[in-house]
Amino acid sequence: MKLFTNKNQRNAKLLRSAALGMTLLFFGSLVLISDPVQSILDMQLTLKPGTLIYALWLFPPLDVYINVYMFNYTNVEEFMSGRATKLKVEEVGPYVYKEVLSNHNVTLNEANNTITYTPRREYIFAPERSIGDPKVDSVRAPNIPLMGITTLASGLSMFASLGLGALTRQLEAKPMLKLTVHEYLWGYEDNLVQLAARFVPSWIDFSSFGIMEKLFREGNESNVFNMNLPEPRDKFGIKLPDAPRAYAVDSINYERGFKRWQYDEETNGTMCNRIWGSHDGTLFPLDMDENDEFFLYRRTFCRRLHVKFNQSVTYNGMDGLQFTMPPDAFDSHVDDSNSSCFCKNNKCLKKGVGNVSPCYYSMPLAITYPHFMHGDPSLLEPFEGLNPDESRLTSYFVVQPQLGAPMHGTHLRLQANQVVGKVSFNRDMTPFENMVLPLLWVDLNVDEYCWPLRYLIHGMKWGFPLIEWAAALGMMMAGIYYLCAALMLCFWPSSKQQFQKVDQAELGATVQVISLGAGFRKTSIPSSLQLESEEQHQLLFGPKA
Repeated sequence: MKLFTNKNQRNAKLLRSAALGMTLLFFGSLVLISDPVQSILDMQLTLKPGTLIYALWLFPPLDVYINVYMFNYTNVEEFMSGRATKLKVEEVGPYVYKEVLSNHNVTLNEANNTITYTPRREYIFAPERSIGDPKVDSVRAPNIPLMGITTLASGLSMFASLGLGALTRQLEAKPMLKLTVHEYLWGYEDNLVQLAARFVPSWIDFSSFGIMEKLFREGNESNVFNMNLPEPRDKFGIKLPDAPRAYAVDSINYERGFKRWQYDEETNGTMCNRIWGSHDGTLFPLDMDENDEFFLYRRTFCRRLHVKFNQSVTYNGMDGLQFTMPPDAFDSHVDDSNSSCFCKNNKCLKKGVGNVSPCYYSMPLAITYPHFMHGDPSLLEPFEGLNPDESRLTSYFVVQPQLGAPMHGTHLRLQANQVVGKVSFNRDMTPFENMVLPLLWVDLNVDEYCWPLRYLIHGMKWGFPLIEWAAALGMMMAGIYYLCAALMLCFWPSSKQQFQKVDQAELGATVQVISLGAGFRKTSIPSSLQLESEEQHQLLFGPKA
């Protein structure tokens, strides 16, 4: 310890040590009680301008891919001529496209705690992940416009049906087309479509047709979403009752339900035709757990998809909540209010087949699980080459709970189909009557997070809390050290005081020795050997300065 020159310095040191110790103890305890790291994370993980989650949401750094698997029909002539009883199909793919999402025209609506925005998605071919070049590889697949118009014509008069049959023969339209994969997916010139666009532009407002173009890209830059922000809380941090779930869609294009599915604003619709309450699949509440279930919405589905919790999973040390869709996700029943709206004219499609025609110009298209998995067994009977393998084709949606975003392990697998109804006055189409023809199936998946996101999630899970605890315990231990030092200064004598006590004791002993020596000198020492007082002082204390 440092020697003190006076008592005031020692007292000042005591006060400084005590004050510093108490301050460190106070702030260390405050860190443990208030949890500032969590407060900072709560602020940064709220969708407001200037926060971390807002920057990530505007331009999500997620690698989302759509793996497209085509169905190539290999025995069309044999089937149409009656020489084959089943259509042979082979799965070709994947042809992979990267989906790049960005959100634009953002407006915060503080009055009702929502945010309005326009999502835009671009699709970029990923050759390194694909089986081949879609502009070179060709497939033979159903002629969607012809089959759609033929099915719709079955409800027309006999003369209208005859006229339409003559028109299709004049245009040399065939039930099956041989096109490159790129043309079939993203658009090709079709005489029938061009004719329809010329005479009924209010119904058909395009001159080329591509199935992926219609399913994913159409209306991409015009849809206006209104989404609920995190639930407001009272002064005690408790969520207000009846508040909408965080990041749930409130409306799309200012509509809260599917008017095509008879949504009623006054009654708020049913589970069958609502949009509000669903999620667009990009952002989820941070308080999700094993008891959660939610609805996914994308225009492609033409409906909400019910998703239920399956299990907790871990990918590369990151927690995930895995959800799955129920097997009956595409079933519809007339007597079930949650699915009856999908039944047109009180006629429902087969089990496992979901009607999406109102979202696609009334063309008879349908959505199912890949290879008709979980569907009516009769769907598979007309085909060879389909294999509804659940281990390969089951859909999973994985949510990262710390970030509230989809993560690696997400595989949303769905199939687009052509529904062929009753056929009248068209001999080429007759073999396909009352069939559901698979067109393609897609696997919408999320790749591994980039390293900044991985580090951020690991930091939120254990890195930041560990640093917080280390800082708090360090301050508390330092505070205890300084308080102990102050106590020692208060109750333990200083070194100078000890030295003074020793000097006084030695001086007292010396005086006694001198006294004894003086008495002995008077009695026994000769006068010639006696010392003067000045010599005694020099002998004991040294010469004077």
